[in-house]
Amino acid sequence: MTRRSYRPAAMAGLTRLVHEGRIDRRAFLARAAALGVSLSASDLMFRTYRAGAQDQSENPITVTVGGTPIAAMEPDLTDATPGGALRFGRAVDSDNLDPVTNDGNVNIWYFMSIYDQLVRVAPDGISLVPGLAESWEMSDDGLTYTFHLRPNVLFSDGTPMTSADVLYSWVRAANDPEEHWTFTLTALKRDADGQVEGISTPDEQTVVVELAQPWSPFLSDVAMFNMSVISEAFAAGNEERLTQECMGTGPFALGEWQKGEYLRLVKNANYWEEGLPLLDEVVVSVVPDDNARILQLQGGEIDGMKDVPSSRVPELSQDPNLKVYQFPSTETRYITLNTRNAPLDDPFARRALQYATDRQTLVDVVLFGVGVPATSFMPKGALYWNDTLEPYTYDVARAQEELAQSATPEGFDLELKILGGSADDETLATALKDMWSQIGVNVTITPTEGSVLNEDYNSQNFQAMTNYWTNDIIDPDELVAYAVLPDSSEAFQTGWNNEEAQQLARDGAAEPDPAKRKEIYFRIQEIYHEESPMLALYYKPYVDVTTTRVHNFGHPPTGQYDWKTTWIDAG
Repeated sequence: MTRRSYRPAAMAGLTRLVHEGRIDRRAFLARAAALGVSLSASDLMFRTYRAGAQDQSENPITVTVGGTPIAAMEPDLTDATPGGALRFGRAVDSDNLDPVTNDGNVNIWYFMSIYDQLVRVAPDGISLVPGLAESWEMSDDGLTYTFHLRPNVLFSDGTPMTSADVLYSWVRAANDPEEHWTFTLTALKRDADGQVEGISTPDEQTVVVELAQPWSPFLSDVAMFNMSVISEAFAAGNEERLTQECMGTGPFALGEWQKGEYLRLVKNANYWEEGLPLLDEVVVSVVPDDNARILQLQGGEIDGMKDVPSSRVPELSQDPNLKVYQFPSTETRYITLNTRNAPLDDPFARRALQYATDRQTLVDVVLFGVGVPATSFMPKGALYWNDTLEPYTYDVARAQEELAQSATPEGFDLELKILGGSADDETLATALKDMWSQIGVNVTITPTEGSVLNEDYNSQNFQAMTNYWTNDIIDPDELVAYAVLPDSSEAFQTGWNNEEAQQLARDGAAEPDPAKRKEIYFRIQEIYHEESPMLALYYKPYVDVTTTRVHNFGHPPTGQYDWKTTWIDAG
């Protein structure tokens, strides 16, 4: 077997040039070969990155202070002041900090500051860069990957991180009995009992992974949160503690978690990136009410916040003491439908809701124009996003035609659960209630506390509910598998079961040819569009607000906050 040394940092720059259309195939293959990448592997990379990765240039980071746009990023740390605490407010508390068994951004976006992965998604959201692996090699047949770990990495308790910790973490993720995210590791070799056997550690600094079949998303999957490296000594035999406690190699460690009040992250003094992080701690407080959170920000009780109501963005943008950020995102907002029971088990009824939804009006009244109507359940511009789908237009007559063919031609009652205290959810639900009433759908809006809403989602205790998705990796496999396959999440908890879409989802991950993958994922989106187990409403940027004291505040397209280089003015 031939092995070729792969220098991921240099390749990240090359793939960026491909994505931006600044290098042709011949030049890319030549430069990739010089970096030790095989012809087949480099051709695969070129075709993949030319296939339509998210174009952040159309949606740049914008920052406004006092109504005036300012420089979006401040990469120069020359005047940075180390130390201090960032106090950050959000609407909903975390509920599970275990990378393997959690299911929600309320957890992922925060514990990703505690844990590292061998490979990372770059800040641009479209390329991969080294993490705990400083380099890796891939066999010509694409079935064997060899990762070389960064030397002298310590966990936050000061103990060394070795390949044994990677083996423990990955085997645990792959063998999760509840199969929360095991679909991302389908290609790993397994024994007759289904237990993974394709991961080995020749020495303390090397991890070798053998795949049972080619798997196009594999490197992207390595960068996913469930592949975080956890201390074996800390967790082995007592894995239940990981829902409440953490031991990783990231820039921060878990300091204290007061449920329903705050999550405190403290500086990891043993972090492997020299001089980082700059902050001593990040205190993430829970303030469910939007107005209360804004008052705390304006009053200096917190330094930043998420879950910013769109109606308040124009006002906050005019405040000379605040920075209002709009970050490029992969966020798609949905109404998730429970298709197990009548009337939503009927695709005619679901399509009636699609045609009865005026998405442009929702963008205008909910987002104040900061967003665009959604056409697919996949994020706009993401890899293999189907740009040929005909959007559901607002057409009451067509909606009534669809409903007339359903089992409830006169309409039906529908309970819509929303996040209590969220002004955006309340505005959205009120608008939908009015729109859907035009076809005889009587909506009852049920505001629900955040943790209860999460429980209702995971237990399928809903008819319809507001929901959203953000990509964690650059490959579409994660979202497509989550939204289509019944294995782990019952197709986004909708209960939707379509055998053609399920087979295509499996085929798409195993297919090495990007052109064929594009055809597969386009077809999946067509089926999803027709069957409508969810209503994709709109795509929107991440909106965050901080005081002007906060510098280098980062919110990448994949959602997890990046506070490594964040600093705050003293005083």
